[in-house]
Amino acid sequence: MAVELRALQATVEKMKRRVHRVEKEASALRSDLDEIIVLLADASQPVARYVIDGEEIVVTEADVAAVQARLTRPCSNEAAQELALAEKLAAWLAQLPEGERRRRFRENIEAIRAEAIAKGIAVEDPREAAIYD
Repeated sequence: MAVELRALQATVEKMKRRVHRVEKEASALRSDLDEIIVLLADASQPVARYVIDGEEIVVTEADVAAVQARLTRPCSNEAAQELALAEKLAAWLAQLPEGERRRRFRENIEAIRAEAIAKGIAVEDPREAAIYD
């Protein structure tokens, strides 16, 4: 009977150690789960909002993370945020009709040209550019 009692005690001790390991693992899993929940909640949080022609474009943490995941080299969060904005703008512009996209392109080119002329870094008349050629 003493042998059986020692065997039972050894089994109980082994079971206690297993329970302790399982409890420790469950605690670690709970901690990981809590961390994932926080990350998922943060992923939908906007990091930037832009209003362009009356349209609000929102860049979220998830957008920035998606950009960083596709890059072959690491970059700053700010750079990834700008790339995410560029992707959102491209998607937004792709939904516009072709004529509207062309009109916007011409307006942007004219605005860039006018700004360059005002700063003195571009010539107003294309014939002037040929003078020093």
